[in-house]
Amino acid sequence: MNDTSDDRLKQLFARARGAEQELSLREEGFEGRLMARLREEQIEGTPWYLWAWRSVPLFSVVILLLSTLCGIQTSETGSSLFQALTSGYEESTLVSYYTGE
Repeated sequence: MNDTSDDRLKQLFARARGAEQELSLREEGFEGRLMARLREEQIEGTPWYLWAWRSVPLFSVVILLLSTLCGIQTSETGSSLFQALTSGYEESTLVSYYTGE
């Protein structure tokens, strides 16, 4: 069985080597069409969603900075100002807090 299958494979390979290479119409202008398409996409520019995706690191840095600044600011004032603002005596408590009375 091995001998006959090997002979058949050798015959098939020999026929494939002997056959002429024919280029179909699709294969003939493939490189030209591909380069034209790439050139056209390059002229159009980048889409908006690509710019949005590229700006994600910038926005994340801005959010981290703002959250850090808010955390620093609230830690300086302490929790007593927050309690004073939520107790119902906002105006008098703020005046006494800022004036030091």
